[in-house]
Amino acid sequence: MFSVRRVVHGSFRRPLTYLALCLVCIMLVTGCSLPWRHHKHTNANTNAAHAPRPTTAQLLTSLQKSFRAASSFHVTMQVQNPGPVQQDQIQIRTADGDVVMPDKVKAQATVLMSGQSLTVNLISVGNNQFITDPVTGQWRVIKGVLDPRTLTNPNTGIISVVSKVQQVSQPVSDVVGGNPCWRITGQLDAKDLAFFTGGGVPGGTLLQTSACIGKGDSLPYLVSVTGQAAVGDTSQTTRIFTMSNYNENITISAPQI
Repeated sequence: MFSVRRVVHGSFRRPLTYLALCLVCIMLVTGCSLPWRHHKHTNANTNAAHAPRPTTAQLLTSLQKSFRAASSFHVTMQVQNPGPVQQDQIQIRTADGDVVMPDKVKAQATVLMSGQSLTVNLISVGNNQFITDPVTGQWRVIKGVLDPRTLTNPNTGIISVVSKVQQVSQPVSDVVGGNPCWRITGQLDAKDLAFFTGGGVPGGTLLQTSACIGKGDSLPYLVSVTGQAAVGDTSQTTRIFTMSNYNENITISAPQI
């Protein structure tokens, strides 16, 4: 009985071995993973999610280096809890568009103009800024609405304010738009944001500031500032900048007038 059982067992072993080898080859050719190795599969977000926590100084240094190397990104801007606006003042309330380094922006925005909320298209190329007429839809030249360098210049733009935050916290783990990131918080002197808001608030006014910096690429994914940063703001006025889609191939040119 032992010899018969042994022969039968051996007769099945060889075909099963061939079958297993064939399955391995098929999975390798088609790119499938072996089932017992699925738990080892990782991607960029998974690796980033488990990245060791840097110091605040390391994070800010990496941010400056990575942002300088970026060629383009998508940005949205939103103002929450805005205060009153002067009659002759033009203020962007929301914006959604693309930025090409170093000085080009194309966006659709909601602006407050002469006391009315209007949806317009904006293009800014260097020192030249254009806006669509809300009635005719025709492009016209305008000044002082959106200087792209407030978004792109790492030394003087929105990103630069992150390095000017006082009493900055240690990084904590967070996620913005599906991107694992390090969040830091602190206080910013309102004068450091005057290049974007126009200023006009009492000296020493502090703004609550938060930023999220990608774990895997050290790029900014969110910057928010809360407080009185411009004339008419309240203590609850918040400006939120959300960035994404870095380094895509984007072309922005001045419109035909």
